[in-house]
Formats: sequence, C-alpha cells, structure tokens
Amino acid sequence: MRSLWLAFALCMTSNLFAQSTITVKYYGLTIHPFGDETAHLQPRKLDNQARLVLNHGVFVGYERYLNKNWISVKTIQGLFRDCSNGIGFVSHIGGRATLYDSEKHRFAIGVGPTFIARESWRRFGPTYRSSGFFNESTTERWGPVQWKFAVYSVDLEYDFKLSAKDNLSISLTPGIPLANICSIGWKHIFGEFDLRPPSIYVPKP
Repeated sequence: MRSLWLAFALCMTSNLFAQSTITVKYYGLTIHPFGDETAHLQPRKLDNQARLVLNHGVFVGYERYLNKNWISVKTIQGLFRDCSNGIGFVSHIGGRATLYDSEKHRFAIGVGPTFIARESWRRFGPTYRSSGFFNESTTERWGPVQWKFAVYSVDLEYDFKLSAKDNLSISLTPGIPLANICSIGWKHIFGEFDLRPPSIYVPKP
C-alpha cells in the first residue's frame, strides 16, 4: 500500500495545480439493495431492513490529469460515521477516464485499490453476526477494528457544470450486493483546460 502512495506522490510533484481538480463531498447515504442482516444495529436507517441508511462524513479528493484532458489519477481520503454510527476511514487511489462530456454534464469512471477501516461491530456482542467481509484486528490506539483492502473498487462520478471552474459533483461507489455509497459536493478545477475528450473527427473550417 505504501508503494502505491509513493508512486502517486511522484506523479503529483510536478506542477501541482496544472490540469487538476480538488473535490470536497458530503457522504450522506448508504444503499443496501437487498436490505441488511444487521439492520437492528443501524440507528439511522430509513426503513426496517436498512435499505437506505443516513451517514455523516467528508470525502476530500485530488485529481491530476495525465493524458491531455480525459485520463487522470485521483486520490480520495474520507472520515465518516458508518451505518452503526461508528467511526470509519477510507483511502483510495485510482485511474479515471471521462466517458461523456458536454457543455453542462460530465460522467467519469474510476478504478483502483481502496483501504477501509472502521470501529469493530463486535462491540455489539452476540447481536452482531459477521458476514466475513471484513478482517479483524486489534490496535493499541484504536482497539478492535475491522478493515478491508480491495485490490480494485469502482467510483462513478457525475458533474453538473456550474461554471468554467466549479462543478456540482455526485459520486456512487457500487458495492453490490452489499452496499452502495453515495456522496455529493463541490469540485474546483485548476489550470486552463477543456475537460471534453478529444474528438475523433474534427470538421474542416
């Protein structure tokens, strides 16, 4: 994991704010498409089966464009309250490509490794039954934690362009069939460049 962050740091050292973006998003909703067996442990669920659960958290991202204006590398750091109201942390780095871009709308997809950690749900005692998805550890500073390193995860992002430099940005991190994470916030663009992908055909004047 450390080598991944070193590679990212080396990639970002030159012209930090040239062709780049900063994103700040509020993490406010988790979707369990088929409900969740631990719904009884989730105090902010909006239905009995915890298909929709309110969350509180902040995701901060930095994105650097590498290939003109449609291939980039993005890192995301997040601190949040999970569905059980416990503290969680997420760290992600990945490549990303623009799939669609117009005057007002942009859609991109990102793929890359993700590390997530949270307060262990075993604090609820026998009322909690683990799905086996998370690893279990005990740390000196944080006590029992559950964590997972995913070699790759997908991030879908939609931007509504408020101006040439500022976008309303919405993200969905699909984790079907377990959980889908939704966040919304603000993206600011640094540098003078057009986010639209290069055209395959350019008509003659």
